[in-house]
Amino acid sequence: MFSFKTEHDDSNLSGKIREDMKDYINFMFPEKSFKEREKPILYLIKSCENYDLNERESIESINKVLGDKSISRRTYYNYKKKLYDSQTFGLLKNSCYNTIGVKLFILDDILSDGERTEKADKLIGQQFPKRKQVLEDEGKQKEELDRIMNRAQSDISKFQEMETRRSRMDSTLPSNHTIREEFVKCGKEFCLQCPHGPYYYAYWKDSTTKKLKKKYLGSIDPRQ
Repeated sequence: MFSFKTEHDDSNLSGKIREDMKDYINFMFPEKSFKEREKPILYLIKSCENYDLNERESIESINKVLGDKSISRRTYYNYKKKLYDSQTFGLLKNSCYNTIGVKLFILDDILSDGERTEKADKLIGQQFPKRKQVLEDEGKQKEELDRIMNRAQSDISKFQEMETRRSRMDSTLPSNHTIREEFVKCGKEFCLQCPHGPYYYAYWKDSTTKKLKKKYLGSIDPRQ
C-alpha cells in the first residue's frame, strides 16, 4: 500500500523479492482464465478500482468507453464477481490485510497484461482528470492506514469481549451443549460478500422437554 526506500537500495534484491512474491501468489492462487471477449470489460473494471470509483461512476465511465456496447448494472456486477470470486479474496475478507492496495496488487496479478492495463487506465483516467490512482493518492493512503488502525482496535475490543463472554459461558449454557459455526446468505441480489459469517451458535437438548434449543453466541468463536 505504501512505497518506501531503504538506506541500502539493492535493486537486484528488491527485484528478486517481488518475483518471489509473484511466484508465491501464483502457487497459492492459480491464474484465472477469462474468455477473450470478457477481457476488455474486466480491464476497465480493474481500472475503475484503481481510481476507487463508486458503482455509478464505474458503470458510467465504462459505458462511455464501450459506446453502443454498453453494459447494465447486472452485467457490471457479473463481471466484477468474476474478478473477486476466488479463494484469494475470500481469505482476505476477514483479514487485517484486506486493503485497497493488496486487492490492486492481486488484480494486477490476475490481469497481468501491462499494455491492456495501461490503455484501460488511460481511458478511465481521462474521464476523471482530477482523480489520482489509489496508490498515488496520499490522502487515500492515509484513509487506508486509519482503517487498518481502527480495525486493529476493533479486533482488540472483540478479543476482550470474547474473553468476557467465554468466562460467562459455562454458567449460562448447559454442560451438554455443542457449538456450531454457521454462514448466512443475506438475500441481496448483488451482494459480493455472501455468505456472511461465520456466526456461532450453541445447541443443546433440553433435559425436561427433550426439545433442541439454540442460542446465538456472536461472530467470534467462543472456544478460542
